[in-house]
Amino acid sequence: MCYPLTSTHKKELWSLVNIKNKKIKTRIVLVLIFYFFGLPLSATIYDGSDLSGIEKLIEEHANNKEWIGKKAWRNGAQQRIERYRKKQLTLMLEDGFDNPISGAMIDAELVRHDFQFGTVFGVKQFNMIRKYVHLFGNQIGFENALKFKHKDTLTKNVPEVLAWARENAITVRGHTLIWPGWRHMHKDALRYKSVTDTEGLNQFVNNQIIEAAEKWDVVSWDVLNEPLGNQDIQEVLGQESMAQWFLLAAKHRLNDYSTLYINENRIISAPTRQQDRIQKYINTIKSIRLDGGTIEGIGVQARFRTNDITPDMIYRRLERLSIFGLPILATEFEVVDTSPHFSPSDFRRAEMTENYMTVLFSHPEVNGIVAWTLLNKLTKKSRAGEKPKNIPDNRGLLNWDLSLPLNGKIWLHLINQRWKTHVATETDKFGVAKIFGFKGFYVITISHNSQIEKRLIKIDDSTDKIILKL
Repeated sequence: MCYPLTSTHKKELWSLVNIKNKKIKTRIVLVLIFYFFGLPLSATIYDGSDLSGIEKLIEEHANNKEWIGKKAWRNGAQQRIERYRKKQLTLMLEDGFDNPISGAMIDAELVRHDFQFGTVFGVKQFNMIRKYVHLFGNQIGFENALKFKHKDTLTKNVPEVLAWARENAITVRGHTLIWPGWRHMHKDALRYKSVTDTEGLNQFVNNQIIEAAEKWDVVSWDVLNEPLGNQDIQEVLGQESMAQWFLLAAKHRLNDYSTLYINENRIISAPTRQQDRIQKYINTIKSIRLDGGTIEGIGVQARFRTNDITPDMIYRRLERLSIFGLPILATEFEVVDTSPHFSPSDFRRAEMTENYMTVLFSHPEVNGIVAWTLLNKLTKKSRAGEKPKNIPDNRGLLNWDLSLPLNGKIWLHLINQRWKTHVATETDKFGVAKIFGFKGFYVITISHNSQIEKRLIKIDDSTDKIILKL
């Protein structure tokens, strides 16, 4: 049965999301008639139950007796998922006189993960996919629309999407405040490229960061994007300027709970010959922090372009980044065709998606996975630099005709089926029911003596027990 989410209910959930981000440790129980955003009629296609073409992946996960050899990584990953992504909650049901209610039927359904599953798309594509976006996760981002370089063009389309996201209780992350290579800067910055005007460039960059940080309602920012390969601005302003950018972002961010990330490519996804990038990234983070920079999260783009990276390798790389005790976010997750260098089959892309998402989800410091390409475009361009090819793109989770590629099917299966909790239980003589499930928001349906009520609760690390009054 589908219970549509009214505007009032969406605002209530949005307030809960913001309270969580502000780290206000409180427990809120709302009486709601609620179902996950009021799924459209096409939800049966996009709910993760379509396994055609990925049956082998489902079978491999289900057959844990075969988790040996190259599949042995699954044992540790599954143990970590059970340990870090789930929580047991004691639910106590009482009447208006504080008496326990026994024999009540409890249905608990996870409707919003605590973990961030996000997607990125071109802002001009929004109207084409707006009915489907929420089915792929609880967070969105833009390919280019929040980059200062495009503030005179794409940015005008952003407010409509932000309003929709707020209405549907979906968070938005910002990408990016500064990408410090000349070719990534706004055209007005190029006047400083051939003229020695350090103060002028410094003021331009500062204004760029302040303007965007103060304007956009986002829950996180990639403050600094790809510093390892983009040093043009630092060569003029000095390496210590990177710390200053984080300090400016911290001071001027619209939402004080917005997390400030550094973001870099080829870290957990680095080919073997480029593994030195991991240590370079660690050194850069250390240097910025020593200079006073307020790095609050570590972004790893997780764009895979090679066939030789195993889940165990990814886990070890995540462990190296864990020394900072900061959340790690897979910011631009995808498996990319770089033909002729790497050209995975549709099944291999789905297999890599399942393997890598699983190990990312299992690591306690990882707080989200954001798929960089939600919608496949009509043409694709090799990441290795070849000219665009007149064939459809294939890295995204949704084809241009809104059909599902295999990697889109496994993404939906993971977030909506495998990593979903929906359990039924009954209160005992003390009015107690135990719920063990993935952390996040739950709709609790209580049935007792022909009375049915629904409540919205949160299962997280800070909550062991919740008392509900009937």
